[in-house]
Amino acid sequence: MLLVNIGYFSLRIWLGAIDPVPNVSPPGWDFAVFWSASWLALHGPAVNAFDTALIEPIALPLQNMLPSPFVTPWTYPPTFLLVMLPAALLPFQVSCIAYVSAWIVLAFKACARILPPVRDLSWWLPVVAFPAIWVTIGAGQNSFLTFGLLGLGLVCLDRRPWLAGILFGLLAIKPQLGLMIPVALLFGRNWRAFVSAALTVGVFCALSGFVLGFGTFSRFAEALPAFNQFVVQYSDRWPRGISTVFGVARHFGVAVSTAYLLHAVVAALTVSVVAWLWAGRASFELRASALVLGTLLVPTYLMPYDLLLLGLPILWLVRDSARKGWIRGDAMVMVCAWLSPVVAYTPGDWAAGAYVPFIVFALLLVVVRRHVAQRAVHTNECACTVAAECGGSR
Repeated sequence: MLLVNIGYFSLRIWLGAIDPVPNVSPPGWDFAVFWSASWLALHGPAVNAFDTALIEPIALPLQNMLPSPFVTPWTYPPTFLLVMLPAALLPFQVSCIAYVSAWIVLAFKACARILPPVRDLSWWLPVVAFPAIWVTIGAGQNSFLTFGLLGLGLVCLDRRPWLAGILFGLLAIKPQLGLMIPVALLFGRNWRAFVSAALTVGVFCALSGFVLGFGTFSRFAEALPAFNQFVVQYSDRWPRGISTVFGVARHFGVAVSTAYLLHAVVAALTVSVVAWLWAGRASFELRASALVLGTLLVPTYLMPYDLLLLGLPILWLVRDSARKGWIRGDAMVMVCAWLSPVVAYTPGDWAAGAYVPFIVFALLLVVVRRHVAQRAVHTNECACTVAAECGGSR
């Protein structure tokens, strides 16, 4: 799989940069939008970043793309625009390498905190070969940043809740990926982390407003409905499909209102599962896995690079299985989840990404099954202990 990833990445470099073919983007095609938004914010009012008519003439040449119905708007909140503000101070390619490299370091720091301390590469080879890593590098996306913030936040939660809350709060750069955090913290009674996260979001938003102008928040609020309308309009023929329940339903021709209803049902079930696990005595690995999987099931819009987050529950479930034993069928689901980001390598009209939610939900069922099995073992052990104590007292 690593060779396939490298081959795909090399082909992108050749056809997108060395011997350009129209509409074949070089690595960093999404970072081109980030860099263009930075350029507009540095050379005029920051609200210009939300104007598609201004951003496309800058971004499309960097992406080696011709104008098409699939526009490249800036749909991120001012918090992420603040993070990207210095990007255009450097040339595009240099800026892309610098930013993505820093985000990769953060993501691998999170992996290092999850993986067992081994001297060989047996644990790291599957990590490096994970297709989502190469998809994200190719796009120049911020998924490494969100992966690192969410992963390190969960790792720090028990021992350093205030730091965990700060890391969670910084996910305000991509709010749809933070929807499950309040649910987990409230039902898990992690009050300090909850307060820390809320304060961080408030300070982050205030700082963004002071630097960029508070008008950027109103422009962001105006841009969201327009982008959502665009997604709905093309949701039944989105290239490679939208990797959500809504996207699955639209791919199979379900009406928009019914697709939203189906998505809401699955989202409500997912929230209930996450709340149940965090309110109970599930192991940390299972609670953390459920939170991340919920993060991928609740939003209505996800792209293949967002599937990088699947790496977190896979790592935690492998660690939990190594410690407490494997259950038949778990490994197969984990392997399918590990392979699922290859949908980004498939032709756009295959809409392969529309099938990913089935795998994500199956992985959530693995989490539930492992918790039920572990709770049954714990109950039996307690019963045996009580029986032994009663027998000994006689």
